[in-house]
Amino acid sequence: MKVKYYPCQPHCFAFGGFDMQMLNTMDSVIKCGILASKLDVWSRDSDFDIIHLWGIGTYNYQVIDWSKKAEKFIVATVLLPYFGTIRSKIGHFYRVIFSKSFKQQIRYYEIIDRIIVVNDLQGLMLNKYYKVPFSKIDIIPNIVENQYFEKQELDFGIKYGIRDYVLCTGNISARKNQYNLALACINLKQNLVLIGNILDGELSYGKKLEELVESNHNVLWIKELPKGSEDLVAAYQNCSLFALPSFDETQPISALEATAMNKPVVLMDKSYAHQSYYKDAILCKSHLVKDIEIAINNSLESNNKLIENLEILKCKEENVGKMYRECYFKLFTK
Repeated sequence: MKVKYYPCQPHCFAFGGFDMQMLNTMDSVIKCGILASKLDVWSRDSDFDIIHLWGIGTYNYQVIDWSKKAEKFIVATVLLPYFGTIRSKIGHFYRVIFSKSFKQQIRYYEIIDRIIVVNDLQGLMLNKYYKVPFSKIDIIPNIVENQYFEKQELDFGIKYGIRDYVLCTGNISARKNQYNLALACINLKQNLVLIGNILDGELSYGKKLEELVESNHNVLWIKELPKGSEDLVAAYQNCSLFALPSFDETQPISALEATAMNKPVVLMDKSYAHQSYYKDAILCKSHLVKDIEIAINNSLESNNKLIENLEILKCKEENVGKMYRECYFKLFTK
């Protein structure tokens, strides 16, 4: 069995959690004995059995058409909107009635052999709004690298000169709301560590955050640390809590990593936060600074020791790799 991976977009233009998951998943299935590799769009070699798409949209419809003509199995890992508000639901029904592009998307979902989502709610959305039968849906969570389940020797506080801090990791963007998080920590006189680069197209937001950080010594912004690096894992290990008051996520990997290290987590009270992996998270009522302050205070003042969330073990590399391997084998055992 040979599998080829095809990304959502060129990584030189956008690279985030979804792209890291693609690469981590490919590594994990290789360790499980699957011959997986990246699809070389310049190569004429078609000696493979499965094409695994990351994301579905107009950018890869032709890939689906040609894969079907070549009698390849097609697997797709997708991220879906949760339709968590009345407005988003109304918008969906408007698209169903009036949008040719949405109907086209549903038609391509019919062509794909197996579709993977990260949780039960995403599976329900896929079935209800995109008309995909449960029989061809697999629910497989994001990967948390093994380093996050292990104790690190490095003391982040000593190396970077900061202790008792709130941690937030990931690309800097207005959607992730790091500016308001920084304001909340400044108001609370609480140390904050931000780790992440400014996302393309977010330069003005990043500049605004940069000016705030420069004028407040209790905020440390590290522009980049390699994924799974000793320093990054130590940042989680030594933090007081992890916070991500983001407007929109699917299954934020950074919060999974914090859960794996048994750290308190603060998230926005959105659909994405209501997953078993985040069952003990403190939720912000809104994106506003005051509500973030309240959530952080509630988390810091809680004297309850966190009970290890065993659900997070499903996210270990070897477990996710096995789930993807089983998904591929289902295609050959119909």
